[in-house]
Amino acid sequence: MIRVALADDHTMFREGLVSLLSQGNHVAVVAQANNGKELLDLLLDTPADVLILDIEMPEMDGFDTIQKIKELSIDLKILVLTMHSTPQFIKNIFKAGADGYLPKDVGKTTLLEAIDRVHQTGSYHSPETMKIVMDNLKEGTISTGISPREKEIIRLIADGYTTQEIAEKLYLSKHTVESHRKNILLKLGLKNSAGLVKYAIHRGLIY
Repeated sequence: MIRVALADDHTMFREGLVSLLSQGNHVAVVAQANNGKELLDLLLDTPADVLILDIEMPEMDGFDTIQKIKELSIDLKILVLTMHSTPQFIKNIFKAGADGYLPKDVGKTTLLEAIDRVHQTGSYHSPETMKIVMDNLKEGTISTGISPREKEIIRLIADGYTTQEIAEKLYLSKHTVESHRKNILLKLGLKNSAGLVKYAIHRGLIY
């Protein structure tokens, strides 16, 4: 069972989330808060695995809440759920220490997938997030060791295409695409495709 805490100052939205998450048989909402200060008081007594956090809240906003959670060494994964979707905003979310990001208009299936992923692997980057980041990479900031073909494959990965779909789109064999993907990760010193987002954000490669 994944223990989830919620922090959002819109009561109706928060209650809707509770109702939605209660439909899953492996997720339990253990704490709800109207703002960061209220949330921190709850988390000190109520352990949680994943926090679904809004950014714009009264008294203590999402950024300050993330900072305080890190200072207090509260052990949970932070999934930001917000209406903002600009590349700079996403960059700031991850720089602050969030483990995942989703827009508020996301569907139930994606939300549950994000909770599962961030709980199991420690991070969640949706294809939409990767696309936003990749579309806003500053010109020339990807390592010069990356070939034009590899850059093309990076963008397709960011668009959410599978290895098989990329192979069909570029008229390459699946083995060739997989080799390119491995070379890209090796050249950039990354472990997986999701790591590409962190690479871009923490090196200031997006506007």
